[in-house]
Amino acid sequence: MNKLRYIFLVFALLFVSEIQAQQDPQFSNYMYNPMDINPAYAGTKEGFVMTGLARLQWVGIEDAPRTQAFSMHSPVLKNMGLGFTAKNDVAGPLKQTMFYWDYSYQIDMGMDARLSFGLKAGFHIVNLDLTSIEAYDQNDPNIYNLNNRFIPNVGVGLYYYSYNFYMGVSAPRLLEQGMNPQLVGQALLVRHYFFTTGYVIDLDEVVKIKPSFMVKYTENAPPSFDFSANIYYTRVGFGVSYRYDDAIIGMFQLFVNQQLSIGYSYDYTLSGLRHESSGSHEFIFRYDFSKRTERCRPAKYF
Repeated sequence: MNKLRYIFLVFALLFVSEIQAQQDPQFSNYMYNPMDINPAYAGTKEGFVMTGLARLQWVGIEDAPRTQAFSMHSPVLKNMGLGFTAKNDVAGPLKQTMFYWDYSYQIDMGMDARLSFGLKAGFHIVNLDLTSIEAYDQNDPNIYNLNNRFIPNVGVGLYYYSYNFYMGVSAPRLLEQGMNPQLVGQALLVRHYFFTTGYVIDLDEVVKIKPSFMVKYTENAPPSFDFSANIYYTRVGFGVSYRYDDAIIGMFQLFVNQQLSIGYSYDYTLSGLRHESSGSHEFIFRYDFSKRTERCRPAKYF
């Protein structure tokens, strides 16, 4: 049964990579860590911010994806921001470690709004052991190992934000490259485009509602849509998200104090993987060193 699940996982990973071209790890709490997909977000808060995420995907399937990420960013000088992200992703025979640095420059747009321009640069270190998979033809040239394959990349982004609204467009990985340099057109790291937006609605002094939306697009693949709605009451937040044709997600967030927030989300899988998996779990914490005097400032929520 374990071998059957492993074969099923490998098939699912290949399907996601070749058909949907989503090699990068995905997060359900993307709205609380926008810098992962948009470098222009770096430095848009009032102070130094640290964020950590851990995702357990498709629980119940052996060797299913496991992802950990840590990011930090801060404003520098008057109109600039700097950021750093490190990620570790393991999915069956594929292991990726990613390091990226971000730079942003913001300009005032009036009415408490700013437009930020961002640049991202970094690299992947890829290890892939396809020989560990039992294959019919071990001499197949598509069966190979990669040891510490170094893959550099760059990205760009725009991010417009105000007191309670944000909107961003980005391409965090511009360079399309192959996993195996000796095989042309094999398992490309393809270019992804993102559009995100959200709005915090003040119902009263303590109750907020935040609808948000994200589109992911890759050439020769169907676009992916995420629709989310969160409601916040003083120190807690609850939400639901729908990832088109993939999952329904429940979210919870606790604001421990003015600086620290922790969250959890659960993905109920809608695809055929639901017969093998009990779903996906994701945990997030964020510590914001900004000093605030307003307890429920909407900017806390994005």
